[in-house]
Amino acid sequence: MTSLDYQVVTNTKGVLSIVFNGEYTGAYPSTFSQSYQFETQTGQPLFLATLFTEDGARKLRDRVDAMQIHDIDAFLQAAQPNGLDQQEAEIQADLYRECRENVRAGLYDEREWQLRADALVMIRGCGFPHAVRALNDLGDEESRFDYDTLAPWLSEFGRCLLLERRSDCPLRRSGFRDGVFLGSIDGRYPVTLVLGAWSGPAWYAYDKYKVPIRLHQEASRDGAVVLTRRADGETTETFTFQWTDDGDLVGRWQRPGRPPLPVHLH
Repeated sequence: MTSLDYQVVTNTKGVLSIVFNGEYTGAYPSTFSQSYQFETQTGQPLFLATLFTEDGARKLRDRVDAMQIHDIDAFLQAAQPNGLDQQEAEIQADLYRECRENVRAGLYDEREWQLRADALVMIRGCGFPHAVRALNDLGDEESRFDYDTLAPWLSEFGRCLLLERRSDCPLRRSGFRDGVFLGSIDGRYPVTLVLGAWSGPAWYAYDKYKVPIRLHQEASRDGAVVLTRRADGETTETFTFQWTDDGDLVGRWQRPGRPPLPVHLH
């Protein structure tokens, strides 16, 4: 890490939105930007899953995906390379086509987002590799949704916080609770699960290796918590949990084509 700074995007009686900007050096000097949103009454982090209904969050993602695909298609159809030679133009077009397919496959379902004073902003972009980043003429673009427009998609908590602008909104998690859970898969493989992680809805790690594995939260099924790991647009493993009265997570872990294994976390 060679530099790190932050900017307060929004600071109201109900919402705090901060963006961190930094630079680090690996094979190349690289920059990053990461936004965090907090509810000011308790200091708890905010996620789209708490601000929107399941259907509303899906419609928001679909709307942003459609905007990004439209922009890519319009750029490719214009076919007017900005001073690029033929090889560079072909590389650029191939990268945008790959990005378009990744969007359609749902690989960009956890975009950077911010809560502004009067709107939610989703940041969309293709993230070209460092060596060809100069070919990314579209760059990162913002999709802005004012809160009144989002009203039909918001949860009760989201409406209270963003439309009524209250700071005493009761947060109902609909079965999805933040926290760190310890336990094992099949009683043989100790694991740690983190719900509400900064890098997404969840991640887990085998205690032996301590390498975080990112998980995606899927639509709940009969009150279950469903978390999946994805690679190249395909689901490679799935956790399906139910909450116990004691707050434990009990369920199963499964890979495609393999028998499920029991999981108990507390």
